[in-house]
Amino acid sequence: MTAENPDGRDTGDQGFSFKDNRRIDPETGQARPAGQADGGADTPQSEQQPEGQPDAEQPAADASDLGVEIPDDASGIEDAEPQPESDEAKRYLDDLQRLNAEYAAYRRRSERDQQAARTAGLQDAVEALMPVLDEVKLAREAGDVTGPYEKHVDRLLEALGKLEVVQYGEAGEIFDPNIHDALMQQPSADVEEPTVFMVMQPGYKIGDRVIRAARVGVHLPEA
Repeated sequence: MTAENPDGRDTGDQGFSFKDNRRIDPETGQARPAGQADGGADTPQSEQQPEGQPDAEQPAADASDLGVEIPDDASGIEDAEPQPESDEAKRYLDDLQRLNAEYAAYRRRSERDQQAARTAGLQDAVEALMPVLDEVKLAREAGDVTGPYEKHVDRLLEALGKLEVVQYGEAGEIFDPNIHDALMQQPSADVEEPTVFMVMQPGYKIGDRVIRAARVGVHLPEA
């Protein structure tokens, strides 16, 4: 059996009630006026709102609720001025700059030392080969280097050229005391300036560095 209220309504089979908050009328498709509800009964004030449904009347969170103070006029806010460096920071910066300068100087010095060591080693090798290269030059001038031997000689000189090793000294060159060593001098009416007329030993250079000056005979212009 069901209990009845004094007013005669049956409360034993009472259903739930809801409020239709849809803004578009599902039957007419027209927008509803604000506050208009469906014909169903209003939800009691004490009834809790369904979970996950935001409360339309609840005010949005304010920045002050989060502990953030925002001035009324924020247009004048500028970037904060950088704080002056402390003495400790300056000292660390000076140390870093000094280390960078020392490392740069060390790297340049190391590169120079490596290049000097390479040149010294190459010079030792060239000085050891000089007697052989002198004989090769004389043999070629005499026409004794022919056939397969000529190819080997050409390859040897080509390999030395890749190492910037240059053999120099030819008759007819203008005498240069920086690269020539005059072992003989003769006056001549055929030249207007000192000129090499005979090469006794060729000279050798590595790049612009003279390893051995060419030993030559020189014709001097007549007085």
